[in-house]
Amino acid sequence: MEALASWIVGILMLTLPIEWAAPTPPACRDVSVIHAPPGTKTQECSATFARGDSQLTVIVWKPVVARDGGPMASVEEQKGKLLGKDVVVRRTSQFMGVPQEVLVTSLALESPPAQILIYAKKTSAKDFQAVLDQVKLAK
Repeated sequence: MEALASWIVGILMLTLPIEWAAPTPPACRDVSVIHAPPGTKTQECSATFARGDSQLTVIVWKPVVARDGGPMASVEEQKGKLLGKDVVVRRTSQFMGVPQEVLVTSLALESPPAQILIYAKKTSAKDFQAVLDQVKLAK
């Protein structure tokens, strides 16, 4: 049986194989929402995990996204699942305004109100979906 580790990122719990280390451990902070009335804040929780050359980033905003991350160019789309919901997994040629290939998906939750963004570099679509399958709402 594969050894696993669990991580809390905001409202999410990720259970990942132990090979996924967290060079940037989960952290939350209140940030200003760009293009909103002055003083509007949202909670931003994020973590980055690494396994060899692969990198996985999870960001949760509660209740709304703080800012636009920059232009994205999608070169391929496929169906995926996150928290039991259908999502689109995109392979990009540009992400957050930078030429780079990532697999990315997002999900808007109503209860609790939150926005989820998960992306991975140098990861296969199969491994990315395996990670998505291990994401649960934290209790």
